[in-house]
Amino acid sequence: MQQHPVFRKYKSEWLHEVTGYSKIYLLRVAAGNVPLSRAFIDRLSFKLNEPAKELFLIDAADLTSGGDLNHSYSRS
Repeated sequence: MQQHPVFRKYKSEWLHEVTGYSKIYLLRVAAGNVPLSRAFIDRLSFKLNEPAKELFLIDAADLTSGGDLNHSYSRS
C-alpha cells in the first residue's frame, strides 16, 4: 500500500495537534482503513497551508469534482 505523502512528511502526533483530528483517526486514514473525505483533505490542506495534490495521492480531477476520492487511491 502506498501511503499518502502527508503521512510521510508529518508525524501523526503533530498532525493531531495542528488539525484537531484524533491520533487514532489519523493512523487509520494513513493505514487506508478509513476512506479519505473531502472535509479531511480540505482541513489538512488549509491547516498545513499546502495544496491537496502535494499531500494526498488523488487525481487533480477529484480535487475539483468532489467525487469519490478513493477510486484513484491505489492500495497496492
